[in-house]
Amino acid sequence: MDSDMKRRTRNICEESFHRKDGLKAHLRFHLIDKNTECEICGKTFAAITLLKQHLLSHILKNHERTGNGKEFSLIGHLKRHADTRTPRREVKNKDCQICGKSFMRVGDLKTHGNIHTGSKSYVCQICGKTFAQLSRLKTHGHTHTGVKNYVCQICGKAFNRLGDLKTHENTHTGVKNYECQICGKEFVYLSNLRTHVNTHTGVKYYECQICGKAFNRLGDLKKHEHAHAGVKNYACQICGKAFGRFGDLKTHENTHTGVKNYACQICGKVFTQLGTLNRHGHTHTGVKNYACQMCGKAFTHLGTLNRHGHTHTGVKNYACQICGKVFTQLGTLNRH
Repeated sequence: MDSDMKRRTRNICEESFHRKDGLKAHLRFHLIDKNTECEICGKTFAAITLLKQHLLSHILKNHERTGNGKEFSLIGHLKRHADTRTPRREVKNKDCQICGKSFMRVGDLKTHGNIHTGSKSYVCQICGKTFAQLSRLKTHGHTHTGVKNYVCQICGKAFNRLGDLKTHENTHTGVKNYECQICGKEFVYLSNLRTHVNTHTGVKYYECQICGKAFNRLGDLKKHEHAHAGVKNYACQICGKAFGRFGDLKTHENTHTGVKNYACQICGKVFTQLGTLNRHGHTHTGVKNYACQMCGKAFTHLGTLNRHGHTHTGVKNYACQICGKVFTQLGTLNRH
């Protein structure tokens, strides 16, 4: 090895080589094209390794320590460690010009900016859905893989997002963080609050394509569509009668059990079905919404109107089982 090469490398490391070209290749890890300057004293070095060793002398000489007494061999490491010991509000010096939120890294600030600009640079390779943040894309990916890393410790239900787990846990604790600003009713889920608000505004986004009836919940529309399709998935285990809605089945079951959960607040009479209670209420209010189109006579119940209509059409659906005489109204048959 020539004397100049020895002079330049003797203080870098103790590595030795049999061939000159091997040494030259190794020196690429030590030597750089221009002098490297110490940020503390301004002294320059031909090798980055020498500069690092020099920085160590500053730290050891001055005994620079952090608040918890740790020592660091490189000034860069010391600076980064100091940042971790500094309150976050002091080191987050990169602010969003739109909302003012602060970040420690420029990259995080740029990614955050996509929320304001609407830019979605991260694309799911499976379904093509785009996201503004890489973390959102990764979370979305679990919907395809079926991975659910967040498990409820109470019921065992699993979720692919931590936020969904936290919200679900409120169903166990009874915490309701979402409050309606109109009536004060509280909800566990934000989506339920949004749906509830529509009951105040009258907005109904979900319209039946068959009859035009609109609903403020998609689930209600789906159940309604079953009525058109004749789908009845809920069957009574006692009599076999089937219903298109689960709620209707539960109400029907009360006719077998005798349970009457709906009580009139005026007279105390109880009913098995809410609809029956509502119709009964008209007897107290005097409201008669059902008017005969032939004579104008009004009734509180639709059934009563239908039976009255038989007096005009002559239809007699009620026959005496003893003599065979027929009548237009059930009450008349009973009196007979």
